[in-house]
Amino acid sequence: MKQAVVVIHGMGEQIPMETLVSFVDATWTTDESLVDRGKPDPDTGARRRRNASWSKPDRRNRSFELRVITTETGKNRKRTDFYEFYWAHHMVDTTWAHVRGWLLELMLRNPFTRVPPRLMSVWILLWAVAAGALALATLQLGAGDGNESSWRGAMLVAAVTAAIGWLTGFLVRYFGDVARYVKAKPANVARRQEIREEGVQLLETLMGVRSDSRKGKSEYDRIVVVGHSLGSIVAYDILTHAFARIHDIADKSGAVPEEQPARLRLEDAIRRAAGMATVAPPRGEDGGSRSADVETRPVPPEGLPLSWSIEEFQEMQAQALGELNRTGNPWIVSDFVTLGSPLTHAEFLLARDRARLAEAKRQRQLPSCPPTLEYDRSTRLHHFTYRPDSLRRIGDSHDPEAPRVPHHAALFAYTRWSNIYSPSRFVAWGDIISGPLGSIFGLESSGGTVKGIRDIAVLPALDEAGKRIEGERRPFFTHTGYWKLGRVGSPLPRHIARLREALRLGD
Repeated sequence: MKQAVVVIHGMGEQIPMETLVSFVDATWTTDESLVDRGKPDPDTGARRRRNASWSKPDRRNRSFELRVITTETGKNRKRTDFYEFYWAHHMVDTTWAHVRGWLLELMLRNPFTRVPPRLMSVWILLWAVAAGALALATLQLGAGDGNESSWRGAMLVAAVTAAIGWLTGFLVRYFGDVARYVKAKPANVARRQEIREEGVQLLETLMGVRSDSRKGKSEYDRIVVVGHSLGSIVAYDILTHAFARIHDIADKSGAVPEEQPARLRLEDAIRRAAGMATVAPPRGEDGGSRSADVETRPVPPEGLPLSWSIEEFQEMQAQALGELNRTGNPWIVSDFVTLGSPLTHAEFLLARDRARLAEAKRQRQLPSCPPTLEYDRSTRLHHFTYRPDSLRRIGDSHDPEAPRVPHHAALFAYTRWSNIYSPSRFVAWGDIISGPLGSIFGLESSGGTVKGIRDIAVLPALDEAGKRIEGERRPFFTHTGYWKLGRVGSPLPRHIARLREALRLGD
């Protein structure tokens, strides 16, 4: 079997394959741990200096601009295929009108209730830039009233015009994609649909569930999806819709094992972390339940963590995915890796405020990690799974161990999410676009938010207390540096090591 990595680029006028080539260089070509160093170079037969890969035509992306980069066999006896999901061509012809309305909506928010503290400096900066642009325009008008014959007036008019033109062009070029993608306005809906539909088609093709897939089954046993910048929002949407469509297949097939120990362990761990009952109350003689007997914090069964641990959670996710695949379910996206993700500002970009974001997760419009649980009157417990009609014939519906299938927003019961970000300072140092995601997309509970996303701080790295590790510096504008290699011969940069760990290409 092989594994696939799908890389989704960020905002701006991206060139096809440019992102993928540099990404493969950082995560495969230069990683000496992936291939036996004693093997000769497959191209030259001489001593190897790099891991080999080749560019091949890519029929899955349905674009002659794109190619798949395939690798030699690694120590794990697997080959890796790297794909780029390219979507920038859907965002051409962006105008100032697309950006202006979005910026005004962000600027006119109540700063005390609807602007997150981490974005307050950006909100103030937006107003400062707007005030500066207004002042420049006023100077331009003043210079044009009586100084046309003066070379100083002419120079001022030219400088002001150039400054306003540059600022407008910069905002359109780099934030036009964001404005058009995150807002479901009539002018944007078609573009959003095209991007998501093509992304879902690519995943379905790789998973072998489309009619045009090779032999009707997947070549891969594992898929990793990587999203950078705005591409992480695109990736999140694609995964959301792809899992919902796979859910429909599983719902109707009834191909579920009668025993699901991995699912049981995972649901029990999430219930305990969320402070929910993990043992159903006993039924009364009339079939009702005696709520006074509910045990909300029982001693955990052997093998489960006493306290919530993201490492333990991700291991249980991997076990649950293996169990799901053994039933024939085609969902094989084992990992989702976000780099410099603006999803950290979801309450600012995707919702009206934090309360609306929490409601969207509860309504399963936005999948959370861990997944949202729903109460089952039959088992009297909370689950991320349910009993479809196709399984009524198997097991007792009152028994939580009876076979069940995941609901449409339970993808992060099976897909591990690692988020790599760069802590920011004074807007320009680090990456103000990125940030932690665990508390934003975690499971809301009465005791707080249960975090299931592995947040990894780089550039600079932070210790467990959230302090900058000694010797780590905060570079200027790191948003495009998450897979940037250091100088040849220099020690491996910490951010490259963390990225390789998140991808797990050698597993």
